[in-house]
Amino acid sequence: MFQYVKPIVLISMCLGFKPVRFDGNVIYDSFIEVLKKYINPIPVCPEIGVGLGVPRNPLVLYEENGVLNLVDVVSGVSYTERMKLFFDSLKNRYYFDGVLLKSASPSCGVGDAKVYGPGRRVVRKTDGLFTRFVRESYPCIPLESEKRLYNYEIRVRFLTKLFTIADFRTTINNLVSREDLVDFHKRNKYIIMLHSNSGLKNLGRIIASRKSMSIEELIEKYSVEFMKTMCRNPGRGSYTNVFIHIYGHLKEEMELQERRYVLDLITRFKKGYENLRTIMMYFRGFIHRFRNKYLEESRFLNPYPDELDTFIHG
Repeated sequence: MFQYVKPIVLISMCLGFKPVRFDGNVIYDSFIEVLKKYINPIPVCPEIGVGLGVPRNPLVLYEENGVLNLVDVVSGVSYTERMKLFFDSLKNRYYFDGVLLKSASPSCGVGDAKVYGPGRRVVRKTDGLFTRFVRESYPCIPLESEKRLYNYEIRVRFLTKLFTIADFRTTINNLVSREDLVDFHKRNKYIIMLHSNSGLKNLGRIIASRKSMSIEELIEKYSVEFMKTMCRNPGRGSYTNVFIHIYGHLKEEMELQERRYVLDLITRFKKGYENLRTIMMYFRGFIHRFRNKYLEESRFLNPYPDELDTFIHG
């Protein structure tokens, strides 16, 4: 249906690119192998980046007196400062739309890296050190680990945000007239609404006053508000709000009993009794059935390539 821009993704090198894990292994993840077809990857291994080889001694996050360090379990050498220097050099060399990292890694884990305290006991879990630096510098960028993407709703949120930001980057980089930005806003209206109602209103005001600004000023104002809007991660209430709006475009085509069923389906979804995949597929069926041009051009129900949505982890 759509031509999708390939997002630029900073991704852990061990996820099917090169055997760079501390033990010389490479991790093959079935979803990542499919995803590779639709992205422009920037493979990176932070531990190689700080000068370590393969194989190497394992690293761990060690915390003492409130200070967290990344250390070699054998030598006790800290790589915290070298990791920060490596990240800063990477940040200066590359642009990326999103980040996908290896789960449970002391460098790259996303919320699941073990933190050890005195006595070599696990005291808590947190982001890996490299991941922490990513969050600090890019608080609004889509960021996940490969195992968290096993969860369908997390995967939808990540991919929706990733492909929308890539679409925005390409729109801005190739902007010929103000109307190109209007077209972007129109096709992504419900995705913007999903992330923030107030953000949608603010962006709408910028679009409405576009003729009073230079293109450069328009891009600057829209870009700042757009990234601020995309910073928020939507929950069920946000999805419910969008589904209600989409239903408003379709209800005149439905029979009374069907309207009641759809409203009940939305309510059940909001309460957690229906999953996101079911309701998304149901509404996609309506688009094909009623051929609503406005909704056909909207990216909300098809924000990324279909193969990534229908994929099921085996």
